[in-house]
Amino acid sequence: MGDENRHPDGWIPASATDRDAVRAQLERLLKNRLFSNSRRYPVFLCFVVEQALAGNESLLKERNLGVMVFHRAPDYDTSQDTVVRLAASEVRKRLALYYQQPEHARELRINLQPRSYVPTFRHAEVQNGGLQTIADKEVSAPAAEMNGARQAGEPKQHSASAKGSRIAALLRPQAFFRHLAIGLLGTAVVAAMAGGVLIWRHAEEARYSAEHQLWAPILGDRGRARLVIANLSQHLGSITGPDRSQVAALDQLLRTGEIVNYQDMLAESGLAAFLAEQHKPFVMELSTEASYPELQRGPSVLVGGLSNEWTVRLMAPLRYHIVPLGRGDKDVIAIEDRKHPEMHLWSVDIGRSSGRAAEDFALVARVFDQTTGRPLLIVAGLGANGTTAAAKFVLDPAYTAELTPHAPHDWQHLNMEAVIRAQILDNHPGPPHLVTCTFW
Repeated sequence: MGDENRHPDGWIPASATDRDAVRAQLERLLKNRLFSNSRRYPVFLCFVVEQALAGNESLLKERNLGVMVFHRAPDYDTSQDTVVRLAASEVRKRLALYYQQPEHARELRINLQPRSYVPTFRHAEVQNGGLQTIADKEVSAPAAEMNGARQAGEPKQHSASAKGSRIAALLRPQAFFRHLAIGLLGTAVVAAMAGGVLIWRHAEEARYSAEHQLWAPILGDRGRARLVIANLSQHLGSITGPDRSQVAALDQLLRTGEIVNYQDMLAESGLAAFLAEQHKPFVMELSTEASYPELQRGPSVLVGGLSNEWTVRLMAPLRYHIVPLGRGDKDVIAIEDRKHPEMHLWSVDIGRSSGRAAEDFALVARVFDQTTGRPLLIVAGLGANGTTAAAKFVLDPAYTAELTPHAPHDWQHLNMEAVIRAQILDNHPGPPHLVTCTFW
């Protein structure tokens, strides 16, 4: 085809026709159940393929992919957050399973080499007016040699015994290749059956994955989703005492707008990007603008803890809920367990310098709220870092999967709550991890 090699096993789709062929193959891959039942892996595969076609291979680094595909912060810790490596590994596995199926053997190949995020492209070879894979060529070459030997022939002046020997010699390869063909056919049938089992298994795993179970009621609800974040401006007017003069000056400075927590806004941005990827219509609102009639029109995602009045209202009847604790001069907030209200194992002194905090906790709850009649997702930290960690937990399947060992087989129609913990390093949350959870 005259294409210059870019990779040892690939070629450059330099022309518009070549790039269209790659995109057509990409569409075939995305329609296959190995990818169509996933939400994250098609996005990853599309991104790396399009960037490679555009010649932007230098962008395909782990940190860049984490930021551009999975909406991580630019300074996120790649040694702790392995979302890109996990996604690439899963995409490699699914590509291999796809091309193992006999019906796809003659298709253009899109591969992702180990320890690389740059895809390679490989055309099936054209021979005798049709497509032929390397495997086909390797099988057919001995047969061609055998036919060539027949056409060359031998002088006719040979004895009957010599002629019989030649016939026997020719028949032996024929028998060999007939048995080889039968063996290959049997192998293909077995591979097809195994591939079918693997496809079914992956479809079942996707259907019952923790990420799917958590988000299915939100994404499947017919109404538009509402992302509700706390409006901190309303708290300024409620402050009294010695601090009132300072608050008044701040209030005057910010009178023309609203105040939101930066970490809460980062969490909401990640949630908004996820909903956009899923083609789920949504609107972003301040807590002071939301109302019960509006929350009854579709699913809601509440971002933030005690600063969000809707979080406080709607988590009040739940087993795990966030409460303020008066402990002397400390400004302590805790997640309380109604079954053990005397124990406050998960608490944070938010009055303490955030840079000195060792850990933060968060509450993730997905419930079918009786007040609004709609599915509700709460993403609420005790501190701002806790909210960021909770958002990571619900958005990253690697973390959400921690629910699976503790959850019923099919819990997407059940209520659930989970307590999340994250270490705080230099005022940034580390990876979120499950502490406890309940389903009902």
